[in-house]
Amino acid sequence: MKRRQWGILIALVLLNYIIFSIAFTQLDKQRNPPLASLRTPMPTFDSVEQNPLAWIVLPTCTLLPSRTPVVATATETMVASVEITPTVALATETPVPTATPTPATVQHEVQAGETLGEIAKLYSVTVQAIVTANNLPDPDEISVGQVLIIPLSGAAPETATAQPTSIPPTNTPTKPPTHTPTPTRTPTPTNTPVPDQFTGTLVWDPLVAPNCAGPAISNQSIIRDAGGNPVNGVQVEVTCYDNVWLTHPSGTPGEYEPGHYDFSPGQTEPQAWTCTARVFDVNGQPVASSEIVTIVFDTNECTPGGTGHQVAILNWTKHW
Repeated sequence: MKRRQWGILIALVLLNYIIFSIAFTQLDKQRNPPLASLRTPMPTFDSVEQNPLAWIVLPTCTLLPSRTPVVATATETMVASVEITPTVALATETPVPTATPTPATVQHEVQAGETLGEIAKLYSVTVQAIVTANNLPDPDEISVGQVLIIPLSGAAPETATAQPTSIPPTNTPTKPPTHTPTPTRTPTPTNTPVPDQFTGTLVWDPLVAPNCAGPAISNQSIIRDAGGNPVNGVQVEVTCYDNVWLTHPSGTPGEYEPGHYDFSPGQTEPQAWTCTARVFDVNGQPVASSEIVTIVFDTNECTPGGTGHQVAILNWTKHW
């Protein structure tokens, strides 16, 4: 073969190779499509502020779920004796309708420098009552000029009992004294208010509550009975927002003086907290009822001589 013919033959072979290579490549792509990307997109996060509270449980308290105290009630049955004279008929009684009292409230405009604790002291109510009446999301955030509804405790008058109204007697025939009946009637029993078994007294002593200390209850706090004697074995429940603790029993030998107790969540820096406290049990036995005391730890003017207070003295009295 001539050189030219060989050149044409080689060109045809190369052309066929290129055509078949392209055809096989396309066929392979159709049989094996490209895999989707396996890369996981980066998640997005919302910015969340760090919680400035670092809860540290000290040995003086034990974390415990909250418990509803048992409230004791007492009833009293009275038997009244009514004597009918021979010449006068028994007077009929018509009950006088009573009016249902409505709670009294006042409005208070927040002034510059006022805190919710100071407003509560001004009207002798609890901070929680003001928070509930105004649906405040944060008791520490009130603004100057804000109008607050203050539910006055003890403002509603007591419900008056029905007073019988007598109808003038009518003349009736005289009956012999030997036939005079002496009926008796039993009125509807009424619930007698029972005082709380334990009531608390909150004291802010400037020598005990330095302005810039961490919130706590001082070990100068004491629990006494009605006669002034110390009561040992009493545990106090302290609730700060969603955290509930039980203190060590009062008067624990080697730890407290008779009747004394204390509480500290472990905070050393001042914190503007609102906590509540109540007596939980005595020597492991649940109490009948206990007053709930609100403690407002204040960081206002946290400087020497400021109005803020952080360490409270909370005394309790056992009435029965």
